[in-house]
Amino acid sequence: LDALPLAMQLQVWYDGESYNLQCGTGMQRVAWIARVAAQRFGSSGIWCSAGKEVQRPKEFIPGRVFLYPSEQELDPEATILSLVEGDQNPDDVVLSVLVELRSKPAPGLPSLAAHGSEDSVVPPKSSKSALNYRMEFDERGRVVTMTPPPMPEPRDGYDFLECYAKVNIADIASRADSKILTAMKNVLSNNFNTILDIFLHYATPTQPTEEEEEVELVITMSSLALFARTCHLTSDTCSFLEIQLSSLHPDLQSPVEEEWNLGIFDARYNFPQFLEALARIAHLKKFGMFAICDQLNKLLHTQILPYATGDDADPTRELLQKASVKTILFNQRSGIRKFYHKRLNLENESGARSMTLHAYIGALRAADQLDDELTPQTVKDVWLATISYEVPPDLISEDDKKIEIALCEFEEIIVRSVLQKSKVNEDGLPQQLDLFIKRFLRYNV
Repeated sequence: LDALPLAMQLQVWYDGESYNLQCGTGMQRVAWIARVAAQRFGSSGIWCSAGKEVQRPKEFIPGRVFLYPSEQELDPEATILSLVEGDQNPDDVVLSVLVELRSKPAPGLPSLAAHGSEDSVVPPKSSKSALNYRMEFDERGRVVTMTPPPMPEPRDGYDFLECYAKVNIADIASRADSKILTAMKNVLSNNFNTILDIFLHYATPTQPTEEEEEVELVITMSSLALFARTCHLTSDTCSFLEIQLSSLHPDLQSPVEEEWNLGIFDARYNFPQFLEALARIAHLKKFGMFAICDQLNKLLHTQILPYATGDDADPTRELLQKASVKTILFNQRSGIRKFYHKRLNLENESGARSMTLHAYIGALRAADQLDDELTPQTVKDVWLATISYEVPPDLISEDDKKIEIALCEFEEIIVRSVLQKSKVNEDGLPQQLDLFIKRFLRYNV
């Protein structure tokens, strides 16, 4: 993992137009390129439009992928990193590929049966009928043998059965019978490779510490926020804080070390935890369905697979990933989290459970940090640019006490506030950020 690139980039061509595709460590399969191209270049761009629920996909048919301009067809199971010649630095290489899409409409949500079984279940109404065995019958129709269907082949060090064994959803699936749980396992196993591609897109290597010498790929909370934005999981009725609270087992939400250092805000998701988070988010969303297998199937095929990895470019969020900026936020995390925790009330049912725009403007005023550049109006603009869903500006005021934010969103708000106030470039941001946070905390913690 130490040798993995961090910023591989592809140039994807289709029908005479192209776009740059960030692919991080490059461990995604070539098939992932085809899926993302289907999102971007399909007849309607994507097969279910933002903010609009559809029952059946219109077009989501990945096709073949070729090297450009040679038009050599690529193995869909090969990793992107494997396309780079051995003596080249993957971070410095921009590969060009050509994609070809199939035009046949998708038939609807896939079956809940395991791949390889002979079941022909059509979800969501028949979820309990999903089989976990391939059956062979004698002349009288009696079952002779029942063979488990094949599981996905291990890939990139991830074995599906080992990962699934670590998924713990007992608290939300206590009433689910074995067939429902088997159907949920089928949904994850059938989409194992695609979900792993998505995980690899958002994951970054951990930094080794004295306590943790082993390096692994994890999705940080800020990366989960980006994932939630891209997949339209958040809205004015479901904040990212709500996604946070639902995505972890309740035992992991408890405070650790200091009372202000909540476990949920330090959480990182390895691949088994990401699988569990998907199931938990599906249970939160429900989609009008009772069985968790149906909820997960609907989540994957109407929100995750169509949208995931199609992240919008945002220069400020790119700055947040710079080592110099991350160092400042890390060094100041104690004070930032104390400030945030003082305004956290998870039991509040009538308004925001965390920091509000009204409270933030009040804190800036207390620290005498409002000026001609950073006004209550521009602070509101910063707030709206940060939260993970669209809110028309005329629907909220500077005294808003309803829109709640997560800790990672608060850190982004601080960075945006510094950029608005100081008008600094990337090189000057770390120093101004450090001074801004120190003054802010001096008067508010």
